[in-house]
Amino acid sequence: MSREDSIPHELRTAAEPRQNQLYPVRLSQVDQINLSIRLLRLALPSHDKKHPFAFQPGQWLDVHIPFIATAGGFTITSTPADAQLLPSLESLGPPFGAEATAPASQAHPPYVELAVQESPGNPPAAWLWKPQEEILGQEINIRVGGSFVWPPTGVDIHRIQNVVFIAGGVGINPLISILAHLHQTQSVRPLSVRFLYTSRLPPGQETASLDAVLDRVLFLPRLREIIRSQALSRRLRISLDLFLTNSAPSLAATGPPTDLAIHSRRISEGDTRAAVDGDGEFDPQGTVAYVCGPPQMTDEMVESLKGILGKAGDKRVFFEKWW
Repeated sequence: MSREDSIPHELRTAAEPRQNQLYPVRLSQVDQINLSIRLLRLALPSHDKKHPFAFQPGQWLDVHIPFIATAGGFTITSTPADAQLLPSLESLGPPFGAEATAPASQAHPPYVELAVQESPGNPPAAWLWKPQEEILGQEINIRVGGSFVWPPTGVDIHRIQNVVFIAGGVGINPLISILAHLHQTQSVRPLSVRFLYTSRLPPGQETASLDAVLDRVLFLPRLREIIRSQALSRRLRISLDLFLTNSAPSLAATGPPTDLAIHSRRISEGDTRAAVDGDGEFDPQGTVAYVCGPPQMTDEMVESLKGILGKAGDKRVFFEKWW
């Protein structure tokens, strides 16, 4: 996702922490998620062992494109593990080897992923939306920044029992990076995750079947795959509520899947309260909440969450606004 054009990204984020180093990357893959969102994979150089590329889940990139004066700001949607150069299966020895199948996190060269919304008035985003044959293989420069990260600042991570994620539209981007990271790394004890995701139906999907709609909602297939995997390992107990704000009520009621709840309305305070306290299961001191979405929605959700968490609210609710 990218910020609106009225205030340049680097000026809007001037007070945010950012790394000093620029990294050259190559645009290696473009996937069309729906009519308004592209998924871009940037191949990372694997030879810079002195200054390896690193980031925290939830951070964004300054994206510098040749001959464009201003940098674009786009959230990373992959995980830190995806950016690492992993050993070959043969070098790992048993039980891996020539006949073994590589785990998903080991089956690729190092990369960083971005989800970019079409925005003709934003020069960096417009360049990334050029025809694929014009931009594939091109080199650009990136720099990591942002403070909306996991693990949460100022919170004892070992005391966290419940994580609430609230995403609005392309605000899903940093949260999918955080959740996927937890999926890859959370192994010590079970952790409850309540995910509230509000979105509009993608353009052109107004009359499509429920399955087709769900496949085109940004990162929903990835969310559902994580849920299915964690249902077996039980390291994360994930509940997912999808709020389709421009869908007909009949769509939410037509053969709903078992791995998520679908609502044809906006997120209510009752939804956030249920996510935070889990019907009395969780102490506010053991809950943290992450919110990312349009400014008005973010402000409303943050105010609601802080009220529900009480004294713990100011230190346990984290948010980022994307315009």
